[in-house]
Amino acid sequence: MSNGSRIILPHEEGFWNPDKYCHLNKIRAKSGALVPFQLWDHQKILAAAVQQCYADRKWLVHVKPRQEGSSTFFTCVATQHAMFRKGCRVGLLAHKKQMAQNLSEMAVRFHRHMPAQLKPKKTTGLKRTLEFPGLDSRMVVASVKDEEPLRGETVQVLMATEISAWSEVAGPEAWTSALNAVPGDGGFVIAESTPRYHGDQLHELCMDSENPHSKWMKVFVPWTMVNEYSVEPPPGWKPDALIREYADENHITAAQAFWMQTEGLQKCRNNIEKFRAEYPVNELDCWVLAGESIFNTKRLMEALQLIDKGTGLNVETEPYVEFVPPKQKNRYLIFCDPAGSWASRDMFGVQIIDIDNCEQVAEYLGHSEAFKMSNYLMEWSKKYNDARIYIEANGVGEAVLSHLLASGCRNVYHRKASSNYRGSSTRIPGWYSTAKSKAQAISFLQEIIDDGSLVMHSQRCIRQLINYRGQWDKLSRDASGGHYDLAAAMAGAAWGWRIEIGAKWENRKMSDREIANKNWKRLMNKIDRASAIDSNSPWGTHR
Repeated sequence: MSNGSRIILPHEEGFWNPDKYCHLNKIRAKSGALVPFQLWDHQKILAAAVQQCYADRKWLVHVKPRQEGSSTFFTCVATQHAMFRKGCRVGLLAHKKQMAQNLSEMAVRFHRHMPAQLKPKKTTGLKRTLEFPGLDSRMVVASVKDEEPLRGETVQVLMATEISAWSEVAGPEAWTSALNAVPGDGGFVIAESTPRYHGDQLHELCMDSENPHSKWMKVFVPWTMVNEYSVEPPPGWKPDALIREYADENHITAAQAFWMQTEGLQKCRNNIEKFRAEYPVNELDCWVLAGESIFNTKRLMEALQLIDKGTGLNVETEPYVEFVPPKQKNRYLIFCDPAGSWASRDMFGVQIIDIDNCEQVAEYLGHSEAFKMSNYLMEWSKKYNDARIYIEANGVGEAVLSHLLASGCRNVYHRKASSNYRGSSTRIPGWYSTAKSKAQAISFLQEIIDDGSLVMHSQRCIRQLINYRGQWDKLSRDASGGHYDLAAAMAGAAWGWRIEIGAKWENRKMSDREIANKNWKRLMNKIDRASAIDSNSPWGTHR
């Protein structure tokens, strides 16, 4: 049964699924006519993200290209909360007064053209406000430049658009003030923006979303997913040199290249760097990072594409994530980048690698005590065929090593003693990080990324590798205040893999298609679990 074949009612299963609800609303087409709001392909990705947020009780941050219809979609979602949740206050905040006016008109239109059997009665005569006395709910639409835009209220749902510009137009506290209006338990926030620069508000939220148990979930839509940004070229058309270089680099179609040359680039004053920022094709184009990436960003971006087309929907949200279960005859290794138990911002980074397939099979990123961490490591080692455990022995790693050895763990890596020790057979527990061993680890990881040997499944690890800029022992802190712990653990794992494999490269056992299919199944499983939401939504049973 198609979306448009019947009207779904608030008490029925699927009512809070945007993919099943949005078509009940009307939008104004470019021709001026009112038409049912049928979701485009990229808006269906946003719908899946909203469903996932409902299921996981998360807030959504969306990185968007210009004019891709996300504001229309999210306004529809926010208006649904105002019209069908009892006692719900909804706030729509824009960066400009004109944008606030546009959102207000959109919300009023959604209510005005809602099917009669669904449409709640509203209070008349209000501007930029929808009020439903029968539900004790209402929606306020305002600009962050307005004086007290939310009038000191608590709102259960907040939609914030173009947040990267808020600091410029309303001051650095505008975003914090808006979030203070939303309760942490039971509230829902949608933040969207076109990226502006590295370190802006959008970038900070995106970095935060990659932390374990973050309140935020990120979804990224490249401009190449937007159907409107594709126009079939006339016969014989050829792109100019600049467009051809961009097309070859990013594998865009001829129709997308034609749109870019004839429309897209002109909207950015023919400035290719401005186009990259306002119409990002991948996350590297979103924010200009200082310095050169240590690792092959092209390979890493290809890995992100294989995971979920770079949308971010498959991002890891738990400290421990298993990507591939253990195989009976395979060999594995574990590398642990330790953290101080007292330093809450510093986290343990752990990578588990299939030695035979050169594949990441599990990872851990979280804060824990040394004793608990040693128990985790022994548990994972046992699970993965008595995997050898590599632990950086310097400083805080000694506590984890001590607990492992006291527990009788026999799988700890022992390094050869230096010449200062008597007896050539002396071995000492732990991997000791020196300038030489760190350089080797980085070099080994560079090699297996460059030649395509390493199969990675973790988005958060890949993003850390993309953003990695400094020496291991001089790393600046990331957005959460911690270090690039997964990047360090992966480099250490590459060092261990090279030792375990005997410096013999192993051909990758999985094709790109197999990797993409595996990650696609993982994404579909997440979406299927999220779609179980019915009329008994996270906010209670609705009428």
